[in-house]
Amino acid sequence: MSFVTNEILHQIIFIVMTPFARFPFLRYVICLIVGILLAPYFAGYWFGLLISLTSLFVLYFFAYLKLPKYLTGLLGLLMMISVGILVVDIKREILLKNHYSDFTDTKAVHLVEIVEMVEEKTNSWKAIAEVKEVIKNDTIYSSHGKILLYVDKKAERKPELREKYWLVNHLQKIEAPKNPYEFDFQRYMALQEIFDQQYVRKGDFVYAGKTEHKSVYCYAMLLNRYADRAVVKSIPKKSVHGVVNAMVLGVRDELDSPLMQAYSAAGAIHVLSVSGMHVGIIYQVLVILLGFIKKRKSRWGQTTFVLVVLSLLWFYAFLTGLSSPVLRSTLMFSMVLIAEFIHKKQNTYNTVAFSAFVLLLWNPNFIFQVGFQLSYLAVLGMLFFQPLLVKLWITDIHRGFHVRILYWFWELTCVSIAAQLATFPLTVYYFHQFPLYFLLANPFVIIFSTLVLCVGLFFIVIYPVFQLFKINFVLDYLAKFLEFLTDLLNYSAKITEKLPHSMMQFLHFSKLEVGLIFALLITFSALWITRSFVWIKSSVLLLIILILLQVEEQINISVQKQLVIHSIPKGHAISVLDGTNALIIGDSSFIENKKEMGFRLSNYFSERGVKDTLSESLLKTNAIRELTYQQYKLLYIPYRLNKQKVVSSTTFDWIIIGNKAIKKLEDLDGLKYKALILDGSCSEYYAQKILKQSEQWGVKAEYLRQTGAKVLFVK
Repeated sequence: MSFVTNEILHQIIFIVMTPFARFPFLRYVICLIVGILLAPYFAGYWFGLLISLTSLFVLYFFAYLKLPKYLTGLLGLLMMISVGILVVDIKREILLKNHYSDFTDTKAVHLVEIVEMVEEKTNSWKAIAEVKEVIKNDTIYSSHGKILLYVDKKAERKPELREKYWLVNHLQKIEAPKNPYEFDFQRYMALQEIFDQQYVRKGDFVYAGKTEHKSVYCYAMLLNRYADRAVVKSIPKKSVHGVVNAMVLGVRDELDSPLMQAYSAAGAIHVLSVSGMHVGIIYQVLVILLGFIKKRKSRWGQTTFVLVVLSLLWFYAFLTGLSSPVLRSTLMFSMVLIAEFIHKKQNTYNTVAFSAFVLLLWNPNFIFQVGFQLSYLAVLGMLFFQPLLVKLWITDIHRGFHVRILYWFWELTCVSIAAQLATFPLTVYYFHQFPLYFLLANPFVIIFSTLVLCVGLFFIVIYPVFQLFKINFVLDYLAKFLEFLTDLLNYSAKITEKLPHSMMQFLHFSKLEVGLIFALLITFSALWITRSFVWIKSSVLLLIILILLQVEEQINISVQKQLVIHSIPKGHAISVLDGTNALIIGDSSFIENKKEMGFRLSNYFSERGVKDTLSESLLKTNAIRELTYQQYKLLYIPYRLNKQKVVSSTTFDWIIIGNKAIKKLEDLDGLKYKALILDGSCSEYYAQKILKQSEQWGVKAEYLRQTGAKVLFVK
């Protein structure tokens, strides 16, 4: 490590430490994030943390004038770390007094209120409810805390926002993922302080009235749903109104999987969710349209401009149902406007950091949300990389209109590259895919999505007024124009998807590799700015480490052999891995359901480095399957045997039972086996019956809905 010289240390201090003096909130937010990440190790010690924070504050106050600045600065940063740890503990609702979990048992009855808009699923309605009261042992306790409800569509009524219900069945814990590397829905909900759920069937709940008081959030959601209905009514075409509502309102109920896959392949899936990009577009359009007010030299003109733009930005946040991504960006642009208005010299990086700081104080769990991470990385990427990339092509835009258009496309392309550069390590880490033609598609996507967003928002704003005065023909023409623009946007995504190898799939970065790639981006950027040879050494070192990690990973993948019996609700699936190839054996309903199969298996295949997959459906008429893998033998019986008797001289290591294939263990008398596995297609009642008999017979047995997927062989 001889190249780690004083020169490198000097460069690190100059490049990394010096800019921090200009961005104080960047320092604060980094320390706050460190505190939030450390918080689980200090859970429950909030009083001690409060004493420590107070002591640090007092020490900082008295040391400010006596100690060197770097020591007082260090004390200040330690205070911020302590604040991060403390705010997590304070915000943990489950630790507060009278949380419903303090009273809940199998006999408790809960009074709940629907607090978010109800989402329609295939067979149920999904709702978030706040527990208001708990009845336990004939005593009523006031309570709080949110739960997740799935209400069967065959139930007495569809739940609506602000409605109250008595739930007569006990709550169930949200389950952990049952398959290797499956999306952790339990953790996702826990970060929203939701730990329990209930599937509500007919007769399981009693209507208890409706709350008259409406919160600000409630009004926002009602406005959001009114706008949603207006768009659906005016534009019947599902592929159009689904995209418009997703882009403008954040309502994604009408988006189908093929269309979302097309946008993913084009690297444009972000336009289908309300985000900071949408707020940025609206902000820029408002600045252009209302710039004439700002140009007036009077204070009145400046004040009017700021108030109008702020009002319209927050109206859009309200229209989206106070969506978290929109709130983040609206806060950031509001601070930019206000700082400019009061003539305070402000740095955009500092403003972005301040908005993140405020939001993390409000909800520290934001840091774990993928949208939060990608949103801020994209903004930072565009702020840093886009100006550098634009300078790669310098031309005189006055040479002609065609040059001006080309340069405008170049600027749009640089915006796209900058955002992708900053976000691609995390995008691959979370989604295991990367669009290869994003450079080709994104300039058109940006243009059409901007038009759809602006026209769609204008349509929603004028809709109630024009409806009131019966000026429907204008709404009809505007709806047709909006449909035309959305069709162009959809076409630009779909045509990109049809290109060969439009999407790289089953990609995998470890956390270490993500960190190394971000470090490599930083060293490359430092090299670009400083032109210093020392950053070449750092970059080469990081690149060598990355290559070695990838080589080791590919060697391990090439020799891997693994068989997994997956836990699929009401279904069957076995995957057999051999190197980079995977064979999936399952029932046809699971194999043909690409969304379900992707949810259960795609993360696993990405983690294991699978490149090619082959699927094989089990037929009910000929479903019994003997599998020999390495030195082990399995018998798979996925469907009911009826009167069929299975006889074999083979001694099986495992027999896999699915879908009530046997009535009792006596049906397997003609077989010799060491253990029994009940897959996810078996009902709870049936599985418990077989497990009980297995225990009586001394047969080793397990139920995959309880234990999770069975990884039988690993090499």
